[in-house]
Amino acid sequence: MPGTFGVVWVNKYRGAATELHNNEHNADGLRRRLDGQPMFNLGNELAADVDFEQFQVGLPPEGADSVTADAVNLVFFSGHGRSGAILFGVRDQDDGFAAFDELRLGDVACKWAVFDACDVLNDAEVKVSGFASAFAGLHYIFGFATQCSDNADRGRLFAQRLNNGETVREAWIRACQETERSSVECAYLRAEQDGHDTYNDHWPGKGDVSADPKNPTAIRYYRVSC
Repeated sequence: MPGTFGVVWVNKYRGAATELHNNEHNADGLRRRLDGQPMFNLGNELAADVDFEQFQVGLPPEGADSVTADAVNLVFFSGHGRSGAILFGVRDQDDGFAAFDELRLGDVACKWAVFDACDVLNDAEVKVSGFASAFAGLHYIFGFATQCSDNADRGRLFAQRLNNGETVREAWIRACQETERSSVECAYLRAEQDGHDTYNDHWPGKGDVSADPKNPTAIRYYRVSC
C-alpha cells in the first residue's frame, strides 16, 4: 500500500515569533514530490498545536492528533521550533506550542514525524527520557539540534531521496546537508525494540519498513553536522 503523509507549515506568527517566508514552499515541495497519498496540507491559520497533541494530554487537553498528525505515516512540519516543541501562530485552540510531552504519536498510524524547525532536538540527549512518551509506536522524530535556515527546498529534496530508496534517516540527513551550512546540526530520535529494525526504515514501497515499536526498549539520539 502507498504511504500516507500530510504537511503542516507556518509563515505567519502573529507576533508570537518572527515571520517566516519559505515554509509553504518547503512543505509543498514534499507534498508534490513524495510518492504516496497526501492527506492534508494545513498552513498558517489552519495549522495549530492540537493537530499534533494527544487528546486529554497536557494543559489545555485539546489534542486532535488522531485525525491529523497521527492519521498518516509521515507528518512534515515546517516552521519555528524550540527545545522539545514546535510553535504555531494560532493560539485560540490551545497555547500555540506542541511540546513533546503532549505527543503520543504512532498509536494510530504515524511512523515518522519531521519537525523542520530550529532547536527542537538541541538538548534531546539530556531530555531523552522525558521525550520517550511521544513514542507510542512512532519510529522517528527528525529535526535540528541547532538553529537552521528558512529554506524552501528541503522538503522537496527529502522527498526525492525517499523516492530513490534511501533510508528515511539517510534521506533526512542528506537533505539537510544539501541545504545548510556545516555549522548547523540536524538530528533524530529513534525508537528501538527487540525484533524491530527501525534503523533501516524506508518509505513504503521503496524498501523495508519496521513493525511499529509499541513498547520501545530505548530511544536513541543522533546529531550530525550538515
